Amino acid sequence: MPKSRRIAWCAAALCLSTLAAPARAQDDATPAAADTAVVTHEQLLRVLEGYTEQIQSLTNDLDKLKKIKFSGYVQARLEHGEANADTVKVSGSPYTATTANLNRFFIRRARLKLTYDTGALSQAVVYFDGGSDRTVRLLEAYVTLLDPWTAMHDHQLTIGQQNVPFGYEIERSSGTRELPERSRAENVLFSGERDRGVKLVSQWTPQLQTTVGLFNGGGVNHPDFPNSDPTLGKDFVGRARWSQGTFDVAGSYYFGRNLVPLTGADVVTEKSRAGLDAQAYWTLPTLGGGTLRGEWYLAHEANPDSAKALIVAPTTANPVRLLKTGANAAHLATDAAGGYLMWVQNVGDRTQGVVRWDAWDPNVDADHDQYSRWSVGANWFWDGFTRLTIAYDAIRTETKAGTRWTDPQDNLWTLQVQHKF
Repeated sequence: MPKSRRIAWCAAALCLSTLAAPARAQDDATPAAADTAVVTHEQLLRVLEGYTEQIQSLTNDLDKLKKIKFSGYVQARLEHGEANADTVKVSGSPYTATTANLNRFFIRRARLKLTYDTGALSQAVVYFDGGSDRTVRLLEAYVTLLDPWTAMHDHQLTIGQQNVPFGYEIERSSGTRELPERSRAENVLFSGERDRGVKLVSQWTPQLQTTVGLFNGGGVNHPDFPNSDPTLGKDFVGRARWSQGTFDVAGSYYFGRNLVPLTGADVVTEKSRAGLDAQAYWTLPTLGGGTLRGEWYLAHEANPDSAKALIVAPTTANPVRLLKTGANAAHLATDAAGGYLMWVQNVGDRTQGVVRWDAWDPNVDADHDQYSRWSVGANWFWDGFTRLTIAYDAIRTETKAGTRWTDPQDNLWTLQVQHKF
């Protein structure tokens, strides 16, 4: 017998005994009065219906609560930078203070995710993010609709603020990555990893999956348009992935427009990105699982360095933003390239080693602006919820002064403790 029905019958029996007690008490005194206190069949049915309605209401409320799932993680970090100084740079009006010290404790990410499974064919997600370098902000908010005509819901439509479905690294959660930060190329081309739009994911066979989407194009970290879209057309993104279990390969393509705001006529440049990624997986008898993955991007993108060189920045005395005399607006966008190669190997159940090389060239036609980084790290899994990560980044940047191995923003040691819930 279902639990709710058992509760209803027990409640009815208790009510019956309560109603019958006065009748038994009056039995000794006046038989006529006892006859008037007899519980009729109709009265008992009404009592049962009342308790059943209350139990059904409680059951409905519990079912709704079961559909709400909270998850998230906290990343507490200690960084030790190679170049540090007890100085603060003050600029602007009102002023902005920038510290040169990178020896610090801080919260890199503090994230809370609420998932509501409204039914078998839909889901809603709200995802918040906080940290020492930002106020609490909305990271993701979207609704996913699953198709009702296939047994495994092979087609899913998602609309809202979400990850841009380009490449492998973007959609991989910061809570599962082996190194604390993503590659430089991804950070530049898809800063914040998220945008507002719609995507359709289709699983055609167990091996083949495709994704197509339309997005605003600016992304949540765009310096000028983080919450709006200045162009009428939407950016298109497409991705196809072939998975063989121990080897996956995928290609991605992105096309849209980028608007550079100026005083007077604005400049619109084309924005295109093509990517190829692959992952290989294995298991060693004495060590455990491992993976080798790589990703490479080719892009035509608005270049912030070109903007600095070709645009006159506004000042208090001259509050206009214009192209410099003789500057070619088409040169605001350049051909860029970058990517990474990464090796990960588990050692037993609790330890993991990782090595990554990544590179970024914001303008393949110019010298002395290339960037490359070697990252090494190790992870210790304390339990099923907590992970300790230690990593070192060695940066190589090319400047007009030649090649150097110092960069105060990236050349550092990182010690991070992450706890999931």
